Amino acid sequence: MNAFERMNAVIEYVEANLTGEIDYAKAARIACCPKDQLPRLFAYLTEIPLSEYIRRRRLTLCAFELQQGKRTVLELALHYGYDSHAAFSRAFKEFHGLTPSQARSKGAVFALYPRAVFQAQITGKERSGCKVAMLGKIEFLDLPAVRMIGKKVINGAGDNPDNPVPALWATCFEENAFEPLERSFPVVDRYVGWMGEYDQETNTFTYLAGMLLPAGSAVPEGFDYRDLAPCRVGDGYINGSFANGDVFCHAHELTVGGILENGHEPDYSQGWSAEVYPKDLSFEAEEGTIHYFCPCRKG
Repeated sequence: MNAFERMNAVIEYVEANLTGEIDYAKAARIACCPKDQLPRLFAYLTEIPLSEYIRRRRLTLCAFELQQGKRTVLELALHYGYDSHAAFSRAFKEFHGLTPSQARSKGAVFALYPRAVFQAQITGKERSGCKVAMLGKIEFLDLPAVRMIGKKVINGAGDNPDNPVPALWATCFEENAFEPLERSFPVVDRYVGWMGEYDQETNTFTYLAGMLLPAGSAVPEGFDYRDLAPCRVGDGYINGSFANGDVFCHAHELTVGGILENGHEPDYSQGWSAEVYPKDLSFEAEEGTIHYFCPCRKG
């Protein structure tokens, strides 16, 4: 399946579980991406967070059921995951503009939200005046045991308006922070944005901006590190615009697609993935190429 077919499969899963518990980890496995990446990808493609999509779809189905009159308001509230009649009524009125009781009227008009369908294709063509990211090629590298050393921030998963990552990179470049790392014979001579340690309770993950160095390398003062086990990685070459963010939004899904098409599968047991940047990186570039590392194994 391509990336959009996988996202339609995610929608199938969500729609089948609107009256029960939706497991974000399972949805991410369907999408073939880490669970911290799924909300960000979904929000980029639909322009609303996945949690908001689920809320709107549930309230849409509630309106239909109220019209049928087969359940009481309290039964509907509990059926769709609300703790109380009051909480459900408040959410229903905020979304539809009328109370659940008013919704039983045959003349009631609802704010219905349709089911999402992904039909667009990722290509190199122009879309809304900017080039969409695309996979240039995929290679497979066998990384030895390495130590990821970098400056750390905790980032919010999904569509995060307070994303601290761009400011972190800007500060690192302004302060020439990577100089001691570049003197330590990096295993990959590029800057690395390492992502891991997703926390489902807070919906956050750890981000390290730095470089991959040999195992056991000294950690300069002010830096954090993570020791990574030997593994094979799919190295995706992602072409697109840095300035509008397309190249970052699509890097994971395109790399995973390339991994699957070449007889491998993502190895999420490693617990990390990474954006890998050229030394002459410019976040304002209209077009450029980054690498994306995703641990994988032979399928």
